Amino acid sequence: MILRLSRFVIPTALAISVLSSASGCAERVSNTNASDGRPGARVAAYRPVPGPAPIDLTPEQYISHITFLAHDALGGRGTGSDGIDIAAGYIAGQFAAAGLNPGGADGTFFQPFQIDRGPKLGDDNRLDIEGVDASPKILTDYTPFGFSTEGDFSGNVSFVGYGITAPSSGRDDYAGIDVTNQVVLMLRRQPPDIDADDNTNHATFEHKAKLALEHGASAVMIVNQDPGEDGVDGLMRFRSRGDEYGLPVLHVKRGLADAMLSAGGLPSITELQTKIDASHDPVSASVKGVHISGTVGFEANELEARNVIGVLPGMGSRKDEYVVIGGHYDHLGDTGGRIHNGADDNASGTAGVIETCRALAKLSYRDRSVICMAFTGEEMGLLGSRHYVEKPTVDIESIVAMINMDMIGRVTPDDEANRLGIQGLGTGDTFHEIINRRTDELGIPFIPDESAKGPSDHDSFYRKGVPSIFFFTGVHEDYHQPGDDVEKINAEGAAQIVDLVYRIAVDLINGGEAPKYVEVDERAKIFRGTGSPGGPGRAGGVVMGIMPSRSDDSELAGWRVDRVLPDGGAAKAGMKDGDRILSIGGQTVNGFREYRQATREKKPGDVVAVVVKRGRDELTLEVTLRARGG
Repeated sequence: MILRLSRFVIPTALAISVLSSASGCAERVSNTNASDGRPGARVAAYRPVPGPAPIDLTPEQYISHITFLAHDALGGRGTGSDGIDIAAGYIAGQFAAAGLNPGGADGTFFQPFQIDRGPKLGDDNRLDIEGVDASPKILTDYTPFGFSTEGDFSGNVSFVGYGITAPSSGRDDYAGIDVTNQVVLMLRRQPPDIDADDNTNHATFEHKAKLALEHGASAVMIVNQDPGEDGVDGLMRFRSRGDEYGLPVLHVKRGLADAMLSAGGLPSITELQTKIDASHDPVSASVKGVHISGTVGFEANELEARNVIGVLPGMGSRKDEYVVIGGHYDHLGDTGGRIHNGADDNASGTAGVIETCRALAKLSYRDRSVICMAFTGEEMGLLGSRHYVEKPTVDIESIVAMINMDMIGRVTPDDEANRLGIQGLGTGDTFHEIINRRTDELGIPFIPDESAKGPSDHDSFYRKGVPSIFFFTGVHEDYHQPGDDVEKINAEGAAQIVDLVYRIAVDLINGGEAPKYVEVDERAKIFRGTGSPGGPGRAGGVVMGIMPSRSDDSELAGWRVDRVLPDGGAAKAGMKDGDRILSIGGQTVNGFREYRQATREKKPGDVVAVVVKRGRDELTLEVTLRARGG
């Protein structure tokens, strides 16, 4: 096990726990009952299993795992971080202490794999400007776009307005100017009077870059429009993209653009934009005396990731069949200088895996074997579970059922929005009988869903033909927020859910015939209640179709939109990337909490007036809300 502690000062109690976990890992021997890939014979139909010995779990024991995993010292367990390495060591130590055999590579508890994040900026990026007293710094004064072509570039500078040719609007920024082998400087977006028929093309980076290439430019520099009173002139965050448009494309700050224009005897960007917006005449011109040379370079950006896997060997004729008990242990890490500890998402499910497997290890008899797994990379797109089902440690056809726990820590039985939901009931032909009997036994109300198609790790197994069930207690105000901390966990309720999962797991391990896979061709629904105040809009049951900023550190009013999703209500209403939402339905919005309040009583199909700020303008957009997941 690798423990990298360089980023953190670990409290003594945590350090002792980590080191104890590590030593436990080292003492384990490899699993001598590994599957040879041959599923055991199905000799009998499902039969109810007598109630197993009560699980030996107190709320205090359950919450102790979350206290560790959601500690600030682990930095939010971002995949590839030091903190998630510490979490992996802790989980492996808990598996070892419970008596599980290592189920990973080379006799360890770990299944390592690489996550390709696409390229990142290399050390060879440079931008030199002759004729201007400036030494531009990458990520401060400029940044390459992720779709930029790599390599060296050079050329004199020409300003080309918005860099568009729009015949239907009578605009051609390339009219009367030869930009062959030139670095073209242009404004972002498009003039306000572009015909509606042209709106789908001219403002895009792709269109601007391809048009510059057609005119022979050697590189493109894009500068923000006049930000107006708010003064924001931010650079686009570097995001790698697979496509590239045939030439280097940079995003530059307005101050740098103004310095070049001034050196060439031209007005400022603001003055030029004002003139362009007021007239159809191009103002394109050579920026005399200014010459640019530079390099755009990327390098590989791979994360080291590890699933944590322990095995409880079966003892009967079906020991070569497996039941998987899993949950993801990663979270969002440190985002925008704020630690997202993820106590509910998903330290709560990870604690459930640890304690369920500890109880299963104490069974005097297990007909089938059990694979206990903590997945990484779930928040990045179910990457850990997807890796496992593509490269499983046992024959995937020998896995007869999968149980997933994700966000089980906020159960509130009297509130439908955070009542226990169990999904995937229809994917195994015996699941209804087992789950109804065990929930009745414990008196646990739950919201059923037949489907296992959903945004968590059970989905990966279901798509490989494994009957899969999912335990989840709902979305809340702290979902993906810094407030998802340990003190908000309902440990008593979560411990009862773990007891339920344990009993269901015993049925699947010792219950005779394994569940037969059934395809349920619909997406699971994240239930959010039916009545006020737990109506369909409660807990984010409706969406506008945006990806809001999680790292907006500005002092500006409103809620910044990083991305408008295609075909969503916001996109159809005309919302754009970078808009700031000021209000929804007359209610002021400065973040997710206010957004939730403004949409709390809304239902799919409702139309709300959304006021956004775009540059210096305030616009009112009529946005049709949709059901989350709809």
